[in-house]
Amino acid sequence: MIIEHRTYKLKPGTLNEFLSTYETEGLAIQVGALGEMLGYFVSEVGHLNCVIHLWKFDSFEDRQSRRSKLWSAPEWKVLMTKLSPMILDQRSQLLTPAPFSPIR
Repeated sequence: MIIEHRTYKLKPGTLNEFLSTYETEGLAIQVGALGEMLGYFVSEVGHLNCVIHLWKFDSFEDRQSRRSKLWSAPEWKVLMTKLSPMILDQRSQLLTPAPFSPIR
């Protein structure tokens, strides 16, 4: 199992619009393609204007296959034309749980 930890730094003032647009137009598409979302968060201190989400995959290959499925959806591409202008930076980490991690 791997967990993708993805962070988007947004333009100041766009957080609420980003979240609203994603929830109404993108959430179902992304969950349908990627599968299990472990969480979706916003930052309160530290790096502000950030959206962080965690996704669980069986393997790196599973992630690649699911992300290809996501990007083959025309409605996802349309949504990204709305969301991309709000994003200043994107970071992604692939994490594997330690042997004692409660998430396994």
